[in-house]
Amino acid sequence: MKDLTFLKWSYSSSSSGGTYLKSEDGSGSKKIYYKLSDFKQGRFTGCETAIEVIVSRLGAYFGFPVLKYMGDLSDIIIDSKKYTTYVARSYNYVKSGYTAIPLITDYLTNRLSKTESTLDYCRRIGLQEYLDYVFIFDYLIMNVDRHGHNIELLYDNDNNIIPSPIFDNGRALTYEYGNNLTLIKNWDYKSDIAVNNFVGSIHLESNLNNVSRQYKLPRLNDEAYRKMFYGLSDVISKEHQQIIKAALDYRYEKLLNGGIIL
Repeated sequence: MKDLTFLKWSYSSSSSGGTYLKSEDGSGSKKIYYKLSDFKQGRFTGCETAIEVIVSRLGAYFGFPVLKYMGDLSDIIIDSKKYTTYVARSYNYVKSGYTAIPLITDYLTNRLSKTESTLDYCRRIGLQEYLDYVFIFDYLIMNVDRHGHNIELLYDNDNNIIPSPIFDNGRALTYEYGNNLTLIKNWDYKSDIAVNNFVGSIHLESNLNNVSRQYKLPRLNDEAYRKMFYGLSDVISKEHQQIIKAALDYRYEKLLNGGIIL
């Protein structure tokens, strides 16, 4: 159990009508960003922070450029009231000498014309492989919220561009159900739902058509899942873990059978 009662939390609206609370501590490369799951009417209703850690480990397993998230059950204070909840954290990825610009801002500022799509713009500035990773990863985890601020471009002093690590992936998998097994058991992980996507299509499966080549991804196995769920038994129940595993196995096989991966 971590004591994070010293942190001050700021509110931001969520599309679900709740709030996502965030905090930070430190400075420079040692700056740590903290985030909480959806908070409604004095209680946490989702499991975004645990999902953030799970998919971060998944991305690392596949070799995708995903931001590393860690997490702990922690004591925190919100509006003078103490809570115990799972808190996700990550380190600042913007190195000294770089400036981070949201993709939406960069695109609107530098596109050739109003008819140049975000996908064409990203390809023009050399982001095709990065987009391939995003499209494949988001399909696997069923990420519903890859909006224009959830991708950043890092510019150095010579105007060279490096895409940010893939971050803010918590609104994926079973994020909205918490540990409500009744809802989780009815979760349709085989569907192709419409999502908030700034680049490409609003459908995760359709975005696979924009992947430029095949990628070799290691097969998920028991050891990979053990590491993925390590330390989360108090947050994600065993039955919940098995359903997430079934979803990832299913979607991995779809990628394999569709020729996207080998």
